[in-house]
Amino acid sequence: MSIGKVEALASRELTAKRTGEKLSLARSLSDFAGTGTLLVHHETIPPGRRTASAHYHSSKEEIFLVLSGTPSVWIEGEVTRLGPGDFVGFSAEEPKAHMLLNLSDAPAVVLTIGTNPPDDEVTFVSADI
Repeated sequence: MSIGKVEALASRELTAKRTGEKLSLARSLSDFAGTGTLLVHHETIPPGRRTASAHYHSSKEEIFLVLSGTPSVWIEGEVTRLGPGDFVGFSAEEPKAHMLLNLSDAPAVVLTIGTNPPDDEVTFVSADI
C-alpha cells in the first residue's frame, strides 16, 4: 500500500521520441505505488503542447479525466474541447487514433489511467491541427 500527495511527486517533462518535441509534464502515481499493470499519470499540458503524438494501441486501454483547464481531444481527425469533469476512454477492442492537446492559453491538467500490457504496440499517425 502506498499513500502520497500528487504535488510531492517528481514531475518530468515528456518529449516525443521521434521528433524531440516537448510534451506534457507528468507525475507517475503508478511508479510511486509500484503498480505494474496499471498506469496512472497526473499530467499538466502547457498551452500549445500535447500529451503525445496522434496514435493508437494494439492492446492498451486508456481513460483521460480532465481535472482543470480546457484541453482538446483529437480523435481520428475530429477535435473536441473538454472541460473539468469530462473524460474520454479508448478500448483496445476498437482502436481509434487519438491525442490530447491544449489549444487554450492556460495550462490543463488531466489524469491518465490505463492498462500497461507488455505486448502493446503503438502506431503513430499524422494529424493536421
